[in-house]
Amino acid sequence: MNVLIYAGPDTAPTPLAHTFASLRTLLAPNYAVQPIDQKALQTQPWKASCALLALPPFKFSSTPSPFAPATRAEIQKFVAGGGRLLALGTGVRIAARRVRGATGVSALSTQLASIGIASPAADVSPLADKLTLEDEDAERLAFSLVPGSQSEQDVKANTTSIRLGDGSQLEGVLRAGAVDIPQTVTSYGRLEPLAHYTSNDSPDVAGIKASIGRGAAAFWSAHIEAPVADHSAHEQARLQTLRMTLETLGLRLPQQASHEPPITPRPTPQILTGAPWRVGVIDTIIRALEIPDLSSVAPYTLKDRHDTFVFHPREASGRVFAEQREAVKTLSDDPETWNPKHIVVYSDNAVPPNDLTPKFDVGTYYEELKAARVKHGCRETYVDSPWGVGEALLYGEIVTSTQTMLDKNTRLLDALPTPFLSLASTQLTGRGRGANVWLSPPGCLMFSLLLRVPLAALPAQKIVFIQYLFALAVADACRSDGVLGDEAGSRVRIKWPNDIYGITQEGEKNKLGGILVNTSFGAGKVEVVIGCGLNVLNDPPILSLAQLLRGGRAPPTMERTLAAIMTRFERMWDDFLSARGSFEPFMDLYLERWLHSDQEVTLTTVTPPRKVRIVGITPDHGLLRTLPEPGRGGSMEYIDLQPDGNSFDLLAGLIKTKV
Repeated sequence: MNVLIYAGPDTAPTPLAHTFASLRTLLAPNYAVQPIDQKALQTQPWKASCALLALPPFKFSSTPSPFAPATRAEIQKFVAGGGRLLALGTGVRIAARRVRGATGVSALSTQLASIGIASPAADVSPLADKLTLEDEDAERLAFSLVPGSQSEQDVKANTTSIRLGDGSQLEGVLRAGAVDIPQTVTSYGRLEPLAHYTSNDSPDVAGIKASIGRGAAAFWSAHIEAPVADHSAHEQARLQTLRMTLETLGLRLPQQASHEPPITPRPTPQILTGAPWRVGVIDTIIRALEIPDLSSVAPYTLKDRHDTFVFHPREASGRVFAEQREAVKTLSDDPETWNPKHIVVYSDNAVPPNDLTPKFDVGTYYEELKAARVKHGCRETYVDSPWGVGEALLYGEIVTSTQTMLDKNTRLLDALPTPFLSLASTQLTGRGRGANVWLSPPGCLMFSLLLRVPLAALPAQKIVFIQYLFALAVADACRSDGVLGDEAGSRVRIKWPNDIYGITQEGEKNKLGGILVNTSFGAGKVEVVIGCGLNVLNDPPILSLAQLLRGGRAPPTMERTLAAIMTRFERMWDDFLSARGSFEPFMDLYLERWLHSDQEVTLTTVTPPRKVRIVGITPDHGLLRTLPEPGRGGSMEYIDLQPDGNSFDLLAGLIKTKV
């Protein structure tokens, strides 16, 4: 799920940066904290995957409202429909609205309410320019957000203290205004004060939670997004206050390990290994990268386009890991400084000891891979590649991004023998579709697979099917006895075009994983990097494979799940290339494994919008094939659709392809 922070030009830059830093500190890795602008709020399908919309402090200006009417309408729908909203560093005025009832008698009635965003220089009394959220089930109140009348510089000097509901006190917080609640509504049951200022005998409310329709909002007139300078205890109290607010709104935060400030992880050394039964894997890789004999020239530095790699022999593993544990303590927060990347080479079919790889047992993985290869009849020898899928492995407990490391380093991309698998337990800058980040919560299996194939064997127009093929391999692997088995595995489905979903026992459909494919063409061949993230052992609120199991069955392991995926994909990949990229041999199984058979979607790029029903994908270009609903006018011919490129839900934004 996403936590979206409004990041328009009307937000104040420093508070915006503080909002991102604070929310990411508290919410990662359970939620992806990402920016959203006004255009996306109006036009993109952000609501379904949004757990919280956060409004950081706004700039001081004369503009009546930073939001256009269409934007206000979308936020109304989101909160009233069950969404959560957090406004930070902004005063709020609450008033009972007088409306005319059915009998013509003036009465107080419900409108939880009007959240009006207005600049401090503007007249905030009219409701026409406000963001209005309506609650039709309870008494009506109007909430008007009033950004502070001071400049960003002036606010810095306006520090105060607030007292929370449990009696604890937060010192040194910046005040932007107050939560103004008339006496007539102070007893209203759907309002919950979160904190009060302590500066006078009749303390003002500093923060409040309001139930709005089926959703809720929290408003803070204090700048609890801003760090408290020069006092670690006060800073921890501030983060705890923000944490309490998020939990009050229903978000599920990661457990607090301690009261110490969170330590940002840094990349760890990686280990290069080959399958113990496959002779010469490491020697082949070392020769291809033109690395000299590490027994005589070590360490060896290889500078690539995006990263610099330092290769060490196996005998240096203990020293390299110990040195890097110390070195990361001085690394900055800037990923550009996280170079070089250290790689320990395990030649002679050796595997690393478990104390170097506590989160992934490389030896166990190779045992599971060997057993799965025998079970599924994978080849023992190869003509077109030196080894099988998953038999050459680069593993790091913490890496920047497995996808970036292969896709953005041209020397590795061009020279590495394939297939080549890069695996991580934690990614610091993982990539998703479009501008999305890929979260890296504990329990997520994250890897990238490099393939190289001649265009004579795989025509360029067929490359689109690789993402479908890999999704099918993942869904099929989940049915393996050692992963979920048939019953639980049948609830792992494909969401077109590149997501893996799970159907819970309650029938809810939630994301389990995603697939990202990058390609690079040259010299009559194409390099394909398939990135995949799959939630295997995650705790809620993130759905994982383990949560789909019933009745005390042992959860899947990372090692066995990866081995199952590698072997299923190898068999499918061989058949795919034998058919020169035709997806026809897989079409029936793909449609059996996906979510969309007979699903109705609305095509919004035609006038008027038209309802169509999904019947499959096109065999030539992998587009979504639909038929119009009968009896609604128009032709009954196939309508083929493609995504519109939004970053939230590809099925929610479909474009009719040109004939």
